[in-house]
Amino acid sequence: MQQRIREDASLALVREGNDQELATSFATIAGRTSEEPLEGIVLEACVQRGNQYILFLTDDIPFEDSLHIHLLDEDLNRVDTATLGAPYTTGHFHNLKCEDSGEITFEFFGDCAWEVSVSPQRRLRLPFVSGPRGVSWQNGWFHVLELRARK
Repeated sequence: MQQRIREDASLALVREGNDQELATSFATIAGRTSEEPLEGIVLEACVQRGNQYILFLTDDIPFEDSLHIHLLDEDLNRVDTATLGAPYTTGHFHNLKCEDSGEITFEFFGDCAWEVSVSPQRRLRLPFVSGPRGVSWQNGWFHVLELRARK
């Protein structure tokens, strides 16, 4: 599947974060804006994958930054969300690559490269056992985003 980095994506802050809630933003891509706010306030990257978009957003919290990976459909509705983060751990998003195999690789935290892909169908994700350490998925048991840590 064809993937490309979009340079025409941006964020508009909806709500500042506090001790109970993360900051959220609306995403705008090619002049269209999402109707649902997304977690994160710094747009690290936007990758178009066919008629879907994968957004990489961080919280801009020193010493405890998380990376939110949002999969949006062609109408900018949220399909799935995964978050990379851990208490007292911060990351730095870099080395983004769109692979010919359909995966997207990047570095954020840990001594590894992270790989994200989109499954053609939803898969069961059990908390604490269905993903690498530091990865959590938004509400629900079934997800299409897949994350792997590669050494």
